[in-house]
Amino acid sequence: MKKLILLFLSVALVISFSVPYGSAAQKVYEFKISIENSLTHPKTKGVEIFMQELIKRSDGQLKPHLYHSAQLYKDIHVTKAVNMGMVHMAIVGNYLLDGFDINATITHLPMFFGQPHELTTQLIDGGVGEFVSKRLEEKLNVEVIGRTWEMGFDNCYTIKKKITELEDFKGLRMRHAGGSVSTRRFKALGAEGVVISWPDVPMALTRGVVDGLATTTKSAESAKLHESGLKYGLECRNHVSYYYPLVNRKFWNSLPPDLQKIFMDVWEETTPIQRKIARDQQIWAKDFLEGKGMDFYEPSVEKLSKWREHIMHIQDGLIKDLKYDRKLVEIAMKALGM
Repeated sequence: MKKLILLFLSVALVISFSVPYGSAAQKVYEFKISIENSLTHPKTKGVEIFMQELIKRSDGQLKPHLYHSAQLYKDIHVTKAVNMGMVHMAIVGNYLLDGFDINATITHLPMFFGQPHELTTQLIDGGVGEFVSKRLEEKLNVEVIGRTWEMGFDNCYTIKKKITELEDFKGLRMRHAGGSVSTRRFKALGAEGVVISWPDVPMALTRGVVDGLATTTKSAESAKLHESGLKYGLECRNHVSYYYPLVNRKFWNSLPPDLQKIFMDVWEETTPIQRKIARDQQIWAKDFLEGKGMDFYEPSVEKLSKWREHIMHIQDGLIKDLKYDRKLVEIAMKALGM
């Protein structure tokens, strides 16, 4: 009898170690998220909230690992990495997706210059964003799991000359991140657009290589560009930078439907939180820079409308040369009342 009891206990012990505890028998899906931003960036903060809720809602079945600060890839390379399955997820700026589908940067076209935040967001959350997402899915072998996140408005900042009128742009050399749209926009405004890598911007400002630049208020603050001579801020709303959530298709298809639903639901719930973080940081950055002596000017709605009309003549050429989808352009223009 004693031998039978010992045998029973041995079998029970083997079973207890061979079968995961409770619901933990379900498969765990580990995956990598790559971003180039630091821990203080509004995108990174959004990702951390998304990850925490994803783990909680999936009971640990979804186990993301975040690689921030370009530990794996810079964002300029991460789209291909997601496409090839070298990482499973990335949140990529639309300005870095133009090489895969130019339509991702439709909000950079002149018709969006100076437009209210609410109107631009309404379009990107609606038909315009859906169109771009489908195109990216087709071309990149990815799943776009939901609405875009955001960084904020791209504005203009200068060293010596305060811009309050359209004529004030004349003769200025303005740095931008790249792309034909930004170059031609500055030309239409009367300035010269030049491309300089972000790490080189402080030196370019200090040495007078450029007279200013286009960037977000938060970026100007985080890079301490007021210490490099920036004195004036023009809230002209060149465009809004948006981030598309890309997930590798093979990894996505490996997830059961219930986990896919959790994935998308959590992203949807995190989106307004991330956007609020981004907008709050832009407000904070402006307050900080004003405290350092920077002088901000926000043109009236009427003035921005006139400036937008002034540069609209370049839009047809951009659409033709860069091959924007004309159907998408028509949808956007109709929504904008043009």
